[in-house]
Amino acid sequence: MGGGRSRGVRRVAGVVLAGLLAGACADGEVRPQAAATGTPSRTGELTWGTCPEPSEAEAQVWGAAEHRPAYARHAARLRCGTLTVPVDWAAPQGPRLELAVAVLPSTGDGPAEPLALNPGGPGVSGRLMPIGIASGRARALLDRYDLVGLDVRGTGRSAPATCPAAESLDAGPQPAAPTHRTARAYWDRLTQAHTTCTEADPTRVASLTTTNAAHDLDALRRALRAPRLHYYGVSWGTSLGITYRTLFPTHSGRTLLESVMSPDPDLRGLLDGVTRAREQRFEHFTGWLAARSDRYGLGTTADGVRTRLLDLRERLTTRPLRTSDGTYGRAEADQYLDAEPSDRAGSAAALAALARGRAPAGGGDGKARAAAPPLVAPFAGTALLCSQVTHAASFAEQWSAYGERRTAYPVLGATRPMFPGSGEVPGTSTCAGLPTPERPPVEPGRAGGPLLLVAHRDEVITPLPWARAMRARTGGTLLVVGDGEHGGMAGGGCAGRVVGFFAGAEGAAVEGGVCEP
Repeated sequence: MGGGRSRGVRRVAGVVLAGLLAGACADGEVRPQAAATGTPSRTGELTWGTCPEPSEAEAQVWGAAEHRPAYARHAARLRCGTLTVPVDWAAPQGPRLELAVAVLPSTGDGPAEPLALNPGGPGVSGRLMPIGIASGRARALLDRYDLVGLDVRGTGRSAPATCPAAESLDAGPQPAAPTHRTARAYWDRLTQAHTTCTEADPTRVASLTTTNAAHDLDALRRALRAPRLHYYGVSWGTSLGITYRTLFPTHSGRTLLESVMSPDPDLRGLLDGVTRAREQRFEHFTGWLAARSDRYGLGTTADGVRTRLLDLRERLTTRPLRTSDGTYGRAEADQYLDAEPSDRAGSAAALAALARGRAPAGGGDGKARAAAPPLVAPFAGTALLCSQVTHAASFAEQWSAYGERRTAYPVLGATRPMFPGSGEVPGTSTCAGLPTPERPPVEPGRAGGPLLLVAHRDEVITPLPWARAMRARTGGTLLVVGDGEHGGMAGGGCAGRVVGFFAGAEGAAVEGGVCEP
């Protein structure tokens, strides 16, 4: 992935990690290391060894400063190993690779079953996620489960896949809306970068699919000698979980999928869905501002606020406000208009100041900035995502879809959707130049184990309608968390629902309805 696109995927992953760990973050960059060297063991073999000393970044991400004592306590009990799997499960006798695995054994008195965890991204290292869960509000999961972390193939310490030609690509400063020429130039550069990396190792790149990752999960289940695998996945991890349940329905245990991906793999539809959700969130914001007209002075009705804000954005587009604190133009206005529910007060204050011709207090936009987690494998994450969606192979198709979004969603349709498949330059895609998978994504199906789908009411990365659509395909129960977070249930006020579901508690009080954190 390009430098800018890496930052885009990291922003999405950062929301997931921050929520899971109730604010854990990391600074700096880490380059993933291979899990093992030498001749791989037999396919399906799990070899235990000494846990590698966590890097400082790993310790920060999966054991925030306030959890360091708990982190140290659990890390001493952690079991680490490598699982040998085929590069391509369609050719199981071919080349093999090793995946990094970590298991945090249950502290309960009774027999324990494995609960596999995946933080999404795609591309976030999940190997130490058991430490994060055990150090947070859902720690009671350890009473009955062995928590299992895995670096998905191509990520973390599992034979990491990189693409230097794409990772060094920089989209450069972005105007309010790209021109056809600038978007096409970026598409062509990204296509060439991905083509270069694919041609260098086509088998390896082609193996980075969600389907192969689901087969890896079942190989892990067999290696752990477990009759079924319980699973908790977030964001892209929900695609992995659904694919696993569909392919291995008799081995699927209790499954909780949070911030659910759409069952429709069409990338254009996904970007439309994200943009529609952001547009609706803006409309909610205007109503919120109207109800607080005495504080912000932006209008007494939602329609009046909307008109005032769009006029303000137009003025800043043509005549940016230049102050000693910085310049405020179209890009800054779009950030304020795209306020998350938790950021509304700060964005409202900034907009009120700009409407009076003043810089926002402190020179910022009032929006919280989570530090980018360093454990994202951008190229592998891009390949895994693009294996799970059907994406337009031509720039013309992507650019046409972008033009239609700008018309359909006049407030935020011109901006880049917060979704990993969206290119750093609007009107492009991160999938540019990657080969179309030889086999289509697995169609979501039903399985025997209990399924809980969790959606956050006001989030826009994986909107609530996607969870409803997935439930229509897969069955299960839907729980709506009353906030705008992406992921984060295990680290927030609804963590008890996570514990209750995996404890086997039945009934709508645990498995359905609404949870207000």
